[in-house]
Amino acid sequence: MTKVLQATSRGQVTLPKVWRDQFNTKYFIAEVSGDSLLIRPLSKSNLEDTVESAWNEYKQGDFLSSEELMEKYGL
Repeated sequence: MTKVLQATSRGQVTLPKVWRDQFNTKYFIAEVSGDSLLIRPLSKSNLEDTVESAWNEYKQGDFLSSEELMEKYGL
């Protein structure tokens, strides 16, 4: 299904309910790929695990870019 979405004055876009209902999550990750925007579902448990792992690495002085973190954790 293709749908035209309009951003609000604050840059927010609402995903249609029929799309959101297809996934068991309220978290999504957005990624720019060339001239496209890719939005994928992200489960809460995966998000929490990823944030916790990244925070632990940060505390140990292991700094990764957001791209490196996304690649490392499969986001």
